[in-house]
Amino acid sequence: MDTLQKNIAVMRGEALAAQLLASAALQFAAAMVPNRREFAAGLSAFVDDTLNRSRPNKGDPDDDFNTQMRETARHIAMQHLDAIARGGGT
Repeated sequence: MDTLQKNIAVMRGEALAAQLLASAALQFAAAMVPNRREFAAGLSAFVDDTLNRSRPNKGDPDDDFNTQMRETARHIAMQHLDAIARGGGT
């Protein structure tokens, strides 16, 4: 494994750890609220709004990297929130 591959593996491992801890925290919080669906819907709206506001004001055709990052984050977050709404784990 070269240095670039090692650095990418470390970054992905850090991102995965953050995702696992966030998922555990959300599962714990969801267990404390009476309506998991409303809880997940509120978080979903927050995620959508936050990611939509993070876009540049003008359309930037060369912003593929940031667009891909935002849409990947949106997809993963929504998968977790859908699982919470259904009452399952992530």
